[in-house]
Amino acid sequence: MPQSTYYIKRFPAQLTIDGGIGPAMYYIFGDLHGMLSSLEALYGQLREMIRKDDTLLFLGDYIDRGGHSYGAVEFLIGLSRLHPTVFLKGNHEFMLLAYLSGLDTDGIYFRNGGERTIESYRRAFGSFSIPSRHMEFFQSLVLYHETDNFIAVHAGLNPKITTMGLQSEEDMLWIREDFYQSDKRWPKTIIFGHTPAVHFTGAMSRPYFDEKHNIIGLDTGAVYGGRLTCLRWPDRVIFQS
Repeated sequence: MPQSTYYIKRFPAQLTIDGGIGPAMYYIFGDLHGMLSSLEALYGQLREMIRKDDTLLFLGDYIDRGGHSYGAVEFLIGLSRLHPTVFLKGNHEFMLLAYLSGLDTDGIYFRNGGERTIESYRRAFGSFSIPSRHMEFFQSLVLYHETDNFIAVHAGLNPKITTMGLQSEEDMLWIREDFYQSDKRWPKTIIFGHTPAVHFTGAMSRPYFDEKHNIIGLDTGAVYGGRLTCLRWPDRVIFQS
């Protein structure tokens, strides 16, 4: 596993962090996809600098494709007992819940890596079973998190809709080109995952900073050989597994 790396983007805010003094921070994590070892390594690098008032925010897609979805969810639940946390819903959690509810009649979940999640829970329990604490986790996921200066969402937002309460679940979980190819400059920074940043940057592990449109993409392909990325807000320091 490569050592954790970080760099600082340009940012307008005047901010100092000295001995735990300063405004509370957000640590915002990109798509995980069952990559437990990457999550453990990245959190290990951050653990000592996270203060009691800081919030860990995860952009969704905790499961599928990677081999350790059960362990990743268990680890996230553990983090929620140690820190203030926000867990967003990703399209893969949506697909899992649809599968469990019998609504996935076309096999979409298994075509998107769901079999790796099923296998992970089978290894943990001997047969496929999702414990109640994990179901509570999946059912409690939120679609977005908004502050005074940023909105975190899994996939993006519909640029034609200006009121967050009118954004659809489908767009927040699935939107791609209509969001990031729009000419709109968002008044608050939109921080998203879902679409691998390699599509924008040409490099698997490089997060996407679009200053013109005020959007930041944090899916740096951890499950595809890239790295798991964490953005610290508001100073925009990037940490990677």
